[in-house]
Amino acid sequence: MVSAVKNKEVSIVAWEICGAFTVKLRSDGILHSHTSSAINFDIESMKQFNVVMTKMLNNQKAPLLITLDEFAIPPDDVRDYWAKKESCPLSLADAYVAVSLGHKLIGSVYLKFNKPGRPTKIFTNKEDAVEWLKTFL
Repeated sequence: MVSAVKNKEVSIVAWEICGAFTVKLRSDGILHSHTSSAINFDIESMKQFNVVMTKMLNNQKAPLLITLDEFAIPPDDVRDYWAKKESCPLSLADAYVAVSLGHKLIGSVYLKFNKPGRPTKIFTNKEDAVEWLKTFL
């Protein structure tokens, strides 16, 4: 597991753009993925995200903070794929920050019907999401 830095300001220690995703490794050991609405994404791009994640984490596990542009909506097949534990083996837990009503509704459906194979929660702000993710470090 990536070690956590406690009681210090968080910085970005590595980052990479991978299609619709901007992936940042934070100094506290949390990996942050932000999804752009400007680029469509599919299962193949999710697999490429895993390649970047594996390289960035040096094949170690870490909690994953997920934010999205307001109009970045994951297609049904991507949500089905991502819910499987084996689709993202390095994620200890997924915390989604839902800032729009649409994201909140999709998040509720995702939790209820897709039943993610790793601890997953939907939050309305980044701070609460990060605090929850820190319990997995």
